[in-house]
Amino acid sequence: MGKAPKRGQNIVIKTQFNINGSRGANVGHFISDYVARGAATDPSLAYLPPTDRPIEPGDGVAFTLNATAISRQETLDLADRVQSLFEQGNRAIEQMVISFSPEYLVEEGIVPDNVPILRRGDYRFNYDDVRIRHAVSTGVSAMLENDGYYNGKMVAAIQSDTLHLHVHAVVYEDGNQFVRKHGKEERGMLKESSLNRLSHHIDRYLETTKDLSVIPTQRLLTPEWLPERGSSHTIILPPSTDVYIDTYLKLLEEREREEALRKTQVQPEIEQGGLTL
Repeated sequence: MGKAPKRGQNIVIKTQFNINGSRGANVGHFISDYVARGAATDPSLAYLPPTDRPIEPGDGVAFTLNATAISRQETLDLADRVQSLFEQGNRAIEQMVISFSPEYLVEEGIVPDNVPILRRGDYRFNYDDVRIRHAVSTGVSAMLENDGYYNGKMVAAIQSDTLHLHVHAVVYEDGNQFVRKHGKEERGMLKESSLNRLSHHIDRYLETTKDLSVIPTQRLLTPEWLPERGSSHTIILPPSTDVYIDTYLKLLEEREREEALRKTQVQPEIEQGGLTL
């Protein structure tokens, strides 16, 4: 396969890396207290807690390459893991923001066309969070492969507290060693071609799954554990569990097809450079 198309304005990606405290001494707290903070995020409508306990604050907010939604405790455990890698002093932890234009979200069936987005927080529960999560996981997987990660991982969360729906993602090499090197340190700069591939696969996934969109419907329900963002907000739930399960299985099949196709394609030549904040 040739080079992925250059990124446009529909999906805007910003990234910076933190190595040996260059952008803060605690990436674990960055994950738990900023990326997945309750005041900015929504639990996934797909999240179901273990049968032996109720949903707790922070459950279902974060997601990974392999899990659509994880518990708050799993998020904290991952934050500790990333922090322990970071403290080795030679690991580059990528901190990424993936933002979507409002028009693009409507075009791709992520946000209903009759939902006014006029103030911060209006996106809350008014978007197809499952397709975004799967699309970002697919795109980041392609980026990691293109950039040469050996055992690349991600922990991310959708934030809906601004006028642009966006995803914060922390990407890291989770292994005893790393192959992306800059001297004795892990290379922090991501290749431009890798960022292009990230955007391309997000866009491709959203386009090919447009007919699987489950636009949420409003129901007057306000769990006490949800962060308060104003009395005008209601909780949005999918039309039915059966509809969700059917759509979820189809999304998983689409991700498997995308990954199988990507692995059969020739990767582009290594390019120098990258994009930082």
